[in-house]
Amino acid sequence: MDPFSTHLDKGILWLRWRRGVEITHPRAVAAARALAEFHGPATLPLLVHMHGITGITPEARVGMAAYRGFSRVALVGEDAVDEVMSGFSHRSPTDTRFFTSEAEAVAWLLTGSSVRQGLAPAPRD
Repeated sequence: MDPFSTHLDKGILWLRWRRGVEITHPRAVAAARALAEFHGPATLPLLVHMHGITGITPEARVGMAAYRGFSRVALVGEDAVDEVMSGFSHRSPTDTRFFTSEAEAVAWLLTGSSVRQGLAPAPRD
């Protein structure tokens, strides 16, 4: 079974980590590559479900915090443990926030984005 699943829906990229998975650098790279298949050179918002992951390795934290392939990132978790694990995102150059509500995360991703305005996504640098 894959450690994650990805899809594109209404201009938002979705990444769902499987419960019990530790996010390692190779897994994070594989997830980024899978997401790139959906968005190509466009920069789109990303919603990440991280419910029940067991951890994020230091190498994965560094790589994910430095990646610039998304316009905004919403991390969705269940509790304070998930929020603590999302702490790597504070160093990210991409506007990133933690939510416990998927609906609130989606609303934030769409606020001011080209997806909401019906415009084409901005190209990546």
